[in-house]
Amino acid sequence: MVAVSAKHSALTSSDALRQQRFDVQLRQLEFNALLHRKLDLERLFECLLTEGQSFVKFDGLQYVAAERGVDIMLGFTRQHRQRFELKLGDRSLGEIILMRSRAFTPREERDAERLVESLVYPLENALEHYEVLMKAMTDSTTGLRNQRALDELLPREIRLVRRVEQPLSLMLLTVDHLDSISEDHGTRVGDEAWHTVAETLADRLRQSDLIFRTDDDAFCIILNQTDMDGALILAERLRQAVDHCVSFDNVQFVLTASAGVTELVEADNAHSLLSRTREALVVARRAGPNQVRAIAAEEADEGDGPEVA
Repeated sequence: MVAVSAKHSALTSSDALRQQRFDVQLRQLEFNALLHRKLDLERLFECLLTEGQSFVKFDGLQYVAAERGVDIMLGFTRQHRQRFELKLGDRSLGEIILMRSRAFTPREERDAERLVESLVYPLENALEHYEVLMKAMTDSTTGLRNQRALDELLPREIRLVRRVEQPLSLMLLTVDHLDSISEDHGTRVGDEAWHTVAETLADRLRQSDLIFRTDDDAFCIILNQTDMDGALILAERLRQAVDHCVSFDNVQFVLTASAGVTELVEADNAHSLLSRTREALVVARRAGPNQVRAIAAEEADEGDGPEVA
């Protein structure tokens, strides 16, 4: 049997405490370095959600910077929340909310505050990067995200909904003869018509939905946490909303729209999901103007599917 003196025990306890503090400081430095390497906003907050668990436990987060058009939700929505306004000097960087199912203790509130403080400088860099990307991924006529943004964001959205085991649907909508307004009334009126239609569609979507103008002049809409039935209902509403949304010199244009929708399945990637949505749009257009059609994965033709004309 080994005898341990009180003095030796006290020294060991003190050494262990110092080691614990050192380990925490080391994890904090590693965490800070990891955050600074994340220029993409989504990746930055994914890192906060996963790696931040070492410092305080939480189930989900929401980051909102309304003036920048950013609203990111990751993880699970829970009852108990800690809200933090992120500022650098006098500049607001937005608000972050940490959520979990049980209340935060006073110590956990302090830990959460320190965790969020680590985010300020990496977030400033990520927001600057985001603004540059948004300029490159914005359609100048409609103000919507463009094809490049769709190619970038659709795989990310698929990855995120799979993580939280939620449905996702995709919609392609085209407005018949919208280009003819430019031919008959000039480019300025035509551009205003495109912008009005885009605004009409976007106003009827949730903040979590994403809308794009594609290279082939369709509107592509990513519907998070929406199954096929919900996508069909929304497609009908959007089709009807487009009908009389454009006017010029007290003349009301009567517009028709066609839409195709499908729902994400386990075997899908971004390419297969978009191809099946194009196939559904082609079916809708062949049925005549003002039609909405859905194609489930098991109903889709083999191969890439037809292109939108």
